[in-house]
Amino acid sequence: MTDLVYDIGMHEGEDSKFYLLKGFRVVAVEADPLLCEIAADRLREFTETGQLIIVNRAIAAEPGQIVFYRSALSGWGTVDRNQNADNEARGVGSEPVTVEGVTLAELVGQHGEPWYMKIDIESMDRTAVQSLGTIALRPRYISMETSFARNPTFAAAQGDLEALASLGYDRFKIVDQQRVPQQVPPNPPAVGKYVPYRFVDGESGLFGDEAPGDWLTIDQALAFFRHLMRKKWLALRLHPRLRLYLLYCSIIRRLTGRYPSLGWYDIHARHSTVG
Repeated sequence: MTDLVYDIGMHEGEDSKFYLLKGFRVVAVEADPLLCEIAADRLREFTETGQLIIVNRAIAAEPGQIVFYRSALSGWGTVDRNQNADNEARGVGSEPVTVEGVTLAELVGQHGEPWYMKIDIESMDRTAVQSLGTIALRPRYISMETSFARNPTFAAAQGDLEALASLGYDRFKIVDQQRVPQQVPPNPPAVGKYVPYRFVDGESGLFGDEAPGDWLTIDQALAFFRHLMRKKWLALRLHPRLRLYLLYCSIIRRLTGRYPSLGWYDIHARHSTVG
């Protein structure tokens, strides 16, 4: 079994550090050169031993130079013009930076077969997943940030799940990322080494069979999103009208002290070849 993990959307290396401590080799990909520098300094002990390889590239539909919009809000950087425009409409500016693009399939061809792949690249997750269809290698486990938070429609969630299913993934976990700080690594571990790790906001959390929840069929996963849409029906109706939606959010925050959210969910998937 390969011990290689791909961290696609490394940011400052928060997730990579957890994978490294659990004993995995990591190929970490990040478009923003400044974040690559921060992660390289933070995780120097692992880069020096070769356990960690940092790749300063943007995952794209095809190789070549591409514009990356470095967001004023760390973690919101994207190569997607539409998402960048949406960010700016919400008052979050950006700086365009020209970077080299690479397909996910090309990256795997260069660095080898992954055991697990985490994808969190701001609206490019499904494009990255679909590019794996051009090669034979499949991660045994994969996770992607669902597009539901940015495009809160059933079609968006269905498209993400169907993209995974088309590659042979047949079991799914829907993980609420707002609850990641509550996750506790199991001991004995189900994946890699045991690490007494405390997660914070913004990290992807446990993965593989350690990810919380039961493995679902695609129909059960789709039922989860149908239920979510019924539960958040008012916010969903207002979301296409940005001014009304932001007004709604401000009112709810004044009344409850909490900012309402459509949710930030990751889809974890297990390949059908995994016993």
